[in-house]
Amino acid sequence: MEGINIWENAEWTVQARNIIEALKEFPVDSKIILVLRHSHRNNPTEFEKMHELKLTPQGHQIANLFGQRLPASRTIRLFHSVVKRCQETAEDILTGFESVGGRGTLKGPLHPLFHVGTAPKFFLSTFKKESPLEFMYRWAVGFYSPDKITPFQSYCQNAAEVIWKGINDAQKSGIDIHITHDIFLIALKYGWFGLPPDQEWVPFLGGVAFVLNKTEVKLFDKDRFLSIPNPYWWESRNSPGL
Repeated sequence: MEGINIWENAEWTVQARNIIEALKEFPVDSKIILVLRHSHRNNPTEFEKMHELKLTPQGHQIANLFGQRLPASRTIRLFHSVVKRCQETAEDILTGFESVGGRGTLKGPLHPLFHVGTAPKFFLSTFKKESPLEFMYRWAVGFYSPDKITPFQSYCQNAAEVIWKGINDAQKSGIDIHITHDIFLIALKYGWFGLPPDQEWVPFLGGVAFVLNKTEVKLFDKDRFLSIPNPYWWESRNSPGL
Protein backbone atom coordinates (compact mmCIF):
# COMPACT_ATOMS: atom_id res chain seq x y z
CA MET A 1 0.00 0.00 0.00
CA GLU A 2 1.17 3.51 -0.81
CA GLY A 3 0.36 4.79 2.66
CA ILE A 4 2.39 2.06 4.39
CA ASN A 5 5.35 2.77 2.14
CA ILE A 6 5.18 6.49 2.93
CA TRP A 7 4.85 5.79 6.65
CA GLU A 8 7.83 3.44 6.71
CA ASN A 9 10.17 5.22 4.29
CA ALA A 10 9.33 8.91 3.75
CA GLU A 11 11.64 11.49 5.28
CA TRP A 12 8.76 13.64 6.51
CA THR A 13 7.33 10.78 8.61
CA VAL A 14 10.55 10.15 10.57
CA GLN A 15 9.50 12.32 13.53
CA ALA A 16 6.03 10.78 13.59
CA ARG A 17 7.53 7.29 13.69
CA ASN A 18 9.96 8.37 16.42
CA ILE A 19 7.08 9.70 18.53
CA ILE A 20 5.20 6.40 18.27
CA GLU A 21 8.27 4.52 19.49
CA ALA A 22 8.94 7.06 22.25
CA LEU A 23 5.43 6.68 23.70
CA LYS A 24 6.40 3.14 24.71
CA GLU A 25 9.15 4.53 26.94
CA PHE A 26 6.94 6.67 29.17
CA PRO A 27 5.75 5.12 32.46
CA VAL A 28 2.69 2.94 31.90
CA ASP A 29 0.45 4.93 34.24
CA SER A 30 1.62 8.37 33.10
CA LYS A 31 -0.56 11.02 31.50
CA ILE A 32 1.10 12.20 28.30
CA ILE A 33 0.69 15.52 26.50
CA LEU A 34 1.38 15.31 22.77
CA VAL A 35 1.54 18.45 20.61
CA LEU A 36 1.67 17.77 16.87
CA ARG A 37 1.70 19.63 13.61
CA HIS A 38 -1.16 18.62 11.30
CA SER A 39 -0.66 15.97 8.61
CA HIS A 40 0.40 16.47 4.98
CA ARG A 41 -1.00 19.35 2.92
CA ASN A 42 -0.03 20.90 -0.38
CA ASN A 43 1.82 24.20 -0.60
CA PRO A 44 -0.52 27.14 -1.24
CA THR A 45 -0.52 29.00 -4.51
CA GLU A 46 -1.51 32.17 -2.66
CA PHE A 47 -0.61 32.89 0.94
CA GLU A 48 -3.99 34.45 1.56
CA LYS A 49 -5.60 31.02 1.12
CA MET A 50 -3.31 29.19 3.54
CA HIS A 51 -6.10 28.82 6.10
CA GLU A 52 -8.28 27.09 3.51
CA LEU A 53 -5.84 24.28 2.71
CA LYS A 54 -7.02 20.80 3.70
CA LEU A 55 -5.16 17.52 3.96
CA THR A 56 -4.06 15.67 0.86
CA PRO A 57 -5.10 12.01 0.40
CA GLN A 58 -1.60 11.18 1.60
CA GLY A 59 -2.16 13.33 4.68
CA HIS A 60 -5.36 11.47 5.52
CA GLN A 61 -3.68 8.08 5.10
CA ILE A 62 -0.70 8.87 7.29
CA ALA A 63 -2.78 10.44 10.06
CA ASN A 64 -4.90 7.29 10.10
CA LEU A 65 -1.79 5.09 10.26
CA PHE A 66 -0.43 7.25 13.08
CA GLY A 67 -3.62 6.55 15.01
CA GLN A 68 -3.38 2.82 14.34
CA ARG A 69 0.10 2.79 15.87
CA LEU A 70 -0.73 4.62 19.08
CA PRO A 71 -0.68 2.31 22.12
CA ALA A 72 -4.20 0.86 22.27
CA SER A 73 -3.77 0.26 26.02
CA ARG A 74 -4.07 4.03 26.56
CA THR A 75 -7.07 6.29 26.02
CA ILE A 76 -6.75 9.43 23.92
CA ARG A 77 -8.41 12.82 23.75
CA LEU A 78 -7.93 14.97 20.68
CA PHE A 79 -7.95 18.77 20.51
CA HIS A 80 -7.26 20.80 17.39
CA SER A 81 -6.89 24.24 15.84
CA VAL A 82 -9.99 25.73 14.25
CA VAL A 83 -8.40 25.30 10.82
CA LYS A 84 -9.93 22.44 8.85
CA ARG A 85 -6.72 20.47 8.19
CA CYS A 86 -6.07 20.23 11.93
CA GLN A 87 -9.60 18.96 12.53
CA GLU A 88 -9.16 16.44 9.71
CA THR A 89 -5.89 15.24 11.25
CA ALA A 90 -7.54 14.74 14.65
CA GLU A 91 -10.48 12.89 13.10
CA ASP A 92 -8.21 10.61 11.08
CA ILE A 93 -6.02 9.79 14.07
CA LEU A 94 -9.10 8.89 16.09
CA THR A 95 -10.50 6.73 13.26
CA GLY A 96 -7.20 4.86 12.98
CA PHE A 97 -6.95 4.42 16.74
CA GLU A 98 -10.49 3.07 17.07
CA SER A 99 -9.92 0.67 14.16
CA VAL A 100 -7.38 -1.24 16.29
CA GLY A 101 -9.56 -1.29 19.40
CA GLY A 102 -8.46 1.97 20.98
CA ARG A 103 -10.81 4.26 22.88
CA GLY A 104 -10.76 7.98 22.33
CA THR A 105 -12.72 11.22 22.23
CA LEU A 106 -12.64 14.13 19.81
CA LYS A 107 -12.85 17.17 22.08
CA GLY A 108 -12.82 19.85 19.36
CA PRO A 109 -11.10 23.23 18.90
CA LEU A 110 -8.80 24.62 21.58
CA HIS A 111 -8.02 28.35 21.63
CA PRO A 112 -4.20 28.38 22.04
CA LEU A 113 -3.71 25.97 19.14
CA PHE A 114 -4.42 28.79 16.69
CA HIS A 115 -5.25 32.15 18.29
CA VAL A 116 -2.49 34.52 19.41
CA GLY A 117 -4.43 37.77 19.31
CA THR A 118 -3.13 38.87 15.95
CA ALA A 119 -4.50 41.94 14.21
CA PRO A 120 -6.16 41.28 10.84
CA LYS A 121 -3.62 40.11 8.22
CA PHE A 122 -0.69 40.52 10.64
CA PHE A 123 0.89 37.21 9.62
CA LEU A 124 0.29 37.93 5.95
CA SER A 125 2.05 41.30 6.02
CA THR A 126 4.85 40.07 8.32
CA PHE A 127 5.79 36.98 6.31
CA LYS A 128 6.00 39.04 3.13
CA LYS A 129 8.93 40.88 4.75
CA GLU A 130 10.46 38.33 7.13
CA SER A 131 11.24 34.63 7.21
CA PRO A 132 9.35 32.53 9.78
CA LEU A 133 12.59 32.14 11.74
CA GLU A 134 13.16 35.91 11.86
CA PHE A 135 9.56 36.37 12.95
CA MET A 136 9.94 33.84 15.78
CA TYR A 137 13.02 35.48 17.29
CA ARG A 138 11.53 38.96 16.99
CA TRP A 139 8.28 37.82 18.61
CA ALA A 140 10.24 36.21 21.45
CA VAL A 141 12.16 39.40 22.28
CA GLY A 142 9.09 41.63 22.25
CA PHE A 143 9.72 43.30 18.88
CA TYR A 144 6.04 43.53 17.90
CA SER A 145 3.34 45.67 19.43
CA PRO A 146 0.93 43.80 21.73
CA ASP A 147 -1.80 45.44 19.66
CA LYS A 148 -0.64 43.23 16.79
CA ILE A 149 0.12 39.95 18.56
CA THR A 150 0.02 38.62 22.13
CA PRO A 151 3.49 38.93 23.71
CA PHE A 152 5.43 35.71 23.31
CA GLN A 153 5.75 34.65 26.96
CA SER A 154 2.14 35.59 27.69
CA TYR A 155 1.01 33.38 24.84
CA CYS A 156 3.15 30.43 25.96
CA GLN A 157 2.21 30.72 29.64
CA ASN A 158 -1.48 31.14 28.87
CA ALA A 159 -1.30 28.07 26.62
CA ALA A 160 0.23 26.09 29.47
CA GLU A 161 -2.63 27.11 31.74
CA VAL A 162 -4.99 25.46 29.27
CA ILE A 163 -2.96 22.53 27.91
CA TRP A 164 -0.87 21.55 30.93
CA LYS A 165 -3.71 21.92 33.42
CA GLY A 166 -6.05 20.12 31.04
CA ILE A 167 -4.18 16.84 31.54
CA ASN A 168 -5.56 16.73 35.09
CA ASP A 169 -8.92 15.70 33.67
CA ALA A 170 -7.50 12.92 31.48
CA GLN A 171 -7.92 9.30 32.48
CA LYS A 172 -4.99 7.49 34.05
CA SER A 173 -2.59 6.42 31.27
CA GLY A 174 -4.33 8.86 28.92
CA ILE A 175 -2.80 10.86 26.08
CA ASP A 176 -3.99 14.37 25.28
CA ILE A 177 -3.20 15.02 21.60
CA HIS A 178 -3.17 18.63 20.40
CA ILE A 179 -3.09 19.28 16.64
CA THR A 180 -1.74 22.69 15.69
CA HIS A 181 0.50 24.47 13.16
CA ASP A 182 4.26 24.61 12.83
CA ILE A 183 4.61 28.24 13.94
CA PHE A 184 2.68 27.68 17.19
CA LEU A 185 4.37 24.36 17.93
CA ILE A 186 7.80 25.97 17.55
CA ALA A 187 6.73 28.86 19.79
CA LEU A 188 5.50 26.52 22.53
CA LYS A 189 8.68 24.42 22.44
CA TYR A 190 10.72 27.60 22.80
CA GLY A 191 8.56 29.29 25.43
CA TRP A 192 7.90 26.19 27.53
CA PHE A 193 11.21 24.33 27.37
CA GLY A 194 13.80 26.75 26.01
CA LEU A 195 14.25 24.67 22.85
CA PRO A 196 15.06 27.32 20.23
CA PRO A 197 13.80 27.23 16.66
CA ASP A 198 16.25 26.26 13.94
CA GLN A 199 16.44 26.07 10.18
CA GLU A 200 14.94 22.57 10.21
CA TRP A 201 11.22 23.37 10.35
CA VAL A 202 8.71 20.96 11.91
CA PRO A 203 7.58 18.23 9.47
CA PHE A 204 3.98 17.12 9.15
CA LEU A 205 2.95 15.12 12.25
CA GLY A 206 6.17 16.14 13.96
CA GLY A 207 5.99 17.40 17.51
CA VAL A 208 6.78 16.80 21.17
CA ALA A 209 5.51 14.37 23.79
CA PHE A 210 5.97 15.04 27.49
CA VAL A 211 4.93 14.14 31.00
CA LEU A 212 4.67 16.64 33.85
CA ASN A 213 6.27 15.80 37.19
CA LYS A 214 6.43 17.86 40.37
CA THR A 215 9.84 19.37 39.63
CA GLU A 216 10.60 18.54 36.00
CA VAL A 217 9.24 17.69 32.59
CA LYS A 218 10.17 14.43 30.88
CA LEU A 219 10.19 15.38 27.21
CA PHE A 220 10.69 13.63 23.87
CA ASP A 221 11.72 15.93 21.00
CA LYS A 222 12.74 14.78 17.50
CA ASP A 223 14.89 11.78 18.46
CA ARG A 224 15.83 12.22 22.11
CA PHE A 225 14.50 12.29 25.65
CA LEU A 226 15.23 15.29 27.86
CA SER A 227 14.59 16.10 31.52
CA ILE A 228 13.88 19.83 31.89
CA PRO A 229 13.19 21.65 35.17
CA ASN A 230 9.74 23.15 35.46
CA PRO A 231 9.83 26.85 34.49
CA TYR A 232 9.59 29.28 37.40
CA TRP A 233 6.14 30.45 36.35
CA TRP A 234 4.75 26.95 36.66
CA GLU A 235 4.15 26.38 40.35
CA SER A 236 4.64 22.85 41.66
CA ARG A 237 1.06 22.68 42.86
CA ASN A 238 -0.14 23.04 39.26
CA SER A 239 1.68 19.93 38.12
CA PRO A 240 -0.44 16.74 38.16
CA GLY A 241 2.54 14.46 38.63
CA LEU A 242 2.32 10.73 38.00
